[in-house]
Amino acid sequence: MVNNIWIAAADNEINLVKQYITSGQYTANSKDPNGYTPIHAAVSYNNLDLLKILIREYSGDINIQDNEGDTPLHHVEDITTAKILIEEYKADFKIKNNDGEIPADYIEQDNEFPEVVQYLRSLNHENIINNNNVNILDTLPKDGEVIDGHKIKLSYQNDSDIHIDIDDTKREELRKIVEGENAEEGLKNFLIDQVKTQFLTNDENNVEDSPVTKKRRD
Repeated sequence: MVNNIWIAAADNEINLVKQYITSGQYTANSKDPNGYTPIHAAVSYNNLDLLKILIREYSGDINIQDNEGDTPLHHVEDITTAKILIEEYKADFKIKNNDGEIPADYIEQDNEFPEVVQYLRSLNHENIINNNNVNILDTLPKDGEVIDGHKIKLSYQNDSDIHIDIDDTKREELRKIVEGENAEEGLKNFLIDQVKTQFLTNDENNVEDSPVTKKRRD
């Protein structure tokens, strides 16, 4: 007979898990000596019906961390389960474990679940672009990339000829911003800094060449 809630959760013994919880012996967030919870077990084995019960009925914490700092999302192995965790239960895909790894980093190490990694990498803070889980970095061609015979330079331009090149260094800076604590604010500040820098550069270059545009009034 299964003698603890963690094995019961791994084996998808739903009724037994319920019995353990209603008896008061365990909760949905009970940790074994390694900090492993029934939620970790349900996610690891793709036991989605059980997961729903643990979260909805027994107030389970979808972002609970074990002794290594891993959340259940760090141990997801199935793309459907990953999407449910993110889109239905609002799991935080930016939480880092004790080694500083977000779930995508942790899962990617084993090279076994590329679809899960790709999905997690596609996410960004609060789905900034059109709320469609599009990673802003994935929308940017690499600096110097040639498309249809044309060398691509990403830039923002207005009537004053503001031009911002996104090179590999800036791409890495953007990646860190997107995976950081406040991506929206970080992206805003990044763009403001780049525009300010471009204004200063343009002003320095045009000091002597700028024509006088005001007309004298008679």
